[in-house]
Amino acid sequence: MTSTASPPRRESPSARAKRKNRLLTAITLGIAVIICAVVGLGAYAMTNSWWTEDDPVASADQQLSDGQSRFDRAGQDFFNRQRLVTVDLGAPASAADLGLPGDGSTIVDTLVPLPIEVRTNGDDLRFSGVTRFSLVTVGGALAQVAVVSASSGAWTAMEADLRARAGQWGWSDADIATLAEQVGAAARNEGVATSMTLPTVAFMGVDIGAEVTVSEVGSLELVYVLSR
Repeated sequence: MTSTASPPRRESPSARAKRKNRLLTAITLGIAVIICAVVGLGAYAMTNSWWTEDDPVASADQQLSDGQSRFDRAGQDFFNRQRLVTVDLGAPASAADLGLPGDGSTIVDTLVPLPIEVRTNGDDLRFSGVTRFSLVTVGGALAQVAVVSASSGAWTAMEADLRARAGQWGWSDADIATLAEQVGAAARNEGVATSMTLPTVAFMGVDIGAEVTVSEVGSLELVYVLSR
């Protein structure tokens, strides 16, 4: 017996294209709604966050009660928002309290140039415009802070920075002149990285050194090293 049922009608190419476009439009609108919801929630959270406060108050996991900075993620978030890093070499807290490993070196890159205040047994030492510094811990205690000077890059700026500090800290004109000669010789020795140092001086219970590095391509960096 021959079937009289009609075969299913095939969808035309134009109908398939319309259906595909409707599906893509629905998916795009759904994604847009999700993105808007996420952005809205993020904006609401930021509006109610300490990041937007004029004078945020640190929690215990962001800063110590005496004002010393912490250096784990929460601590770094706070001092970047506060626009100040405070390190105490005169009476440092334990490495654990500072959010640092018991032994090792921790390099910190700031989100924006920040001032760093290093407490000693007397006057605080201040470095402005810092974008990188490192901290060394030994036996569960902070032992050293190394600050990359904002004057790095040009010898004239670095020399001016060194001379401005030399009289108070104890470097002589002869020390700076000798360093200048060494830097000039290293800069002429292309393709070879060279580091030079000033004599370590004692100031307010802290040993202070200065190291200048000339890279293989001739770039200059000045680092102040402060140790207990």
